[in-house]
Amino acid sequence: MATARGAEFVRNNGKEFARYQWDSWGPSGWFDDAIFDGVASSFENPDWADVTLHSYRVRWEEAEPDPRYAELARRQAAVKIITVPILTLHGGADRVVFAQSSEGLEEHFTAFYRRVVLDGIGHFPTREASDQVSRLLAAFLDSHGKR
Repeated sequence: MATARGAEFVRNNGKEFARYQWDSWGPSGWFDDAIFDGVASSFENPDWADVTLHSYRVRWEEAEPDPRYAELARRQAAVKIITVPILTLHGGADRVVFAQSSEGLEEHFTAFYRRVVLDGIGHFPTREASDQVSRLLAAFLDSHGKR
């Protein structure tokens, strides 16, 4: 996506590009054609390709971030310790952001911190394990949410 040829593919084949991601970022069988097709209409949004390409390119330092958010980005980068309760849900079968990447980060949190690795779940826990995610979030919010 950092090349003109890759950008052209994303712009002209958004649905196929997204399908490849869904097929490769988690265990097989977590969705069917009907589920994918229900979401695929969002890839026809006129700005979807540009937003998607810019997002990836900024992360890879192949594009400048949107200057409208420079102050927020500066403030975010300045934070070294998180002082609010945190629940991290990570797919154990995530093939994009490996579960090991969220190990051993407790020192960055001063309030409640819990990390849950969801076995057999890939990159899309809210879609792949919505019931399990809902239960974990409800318990977390019940215990640590503002009332």
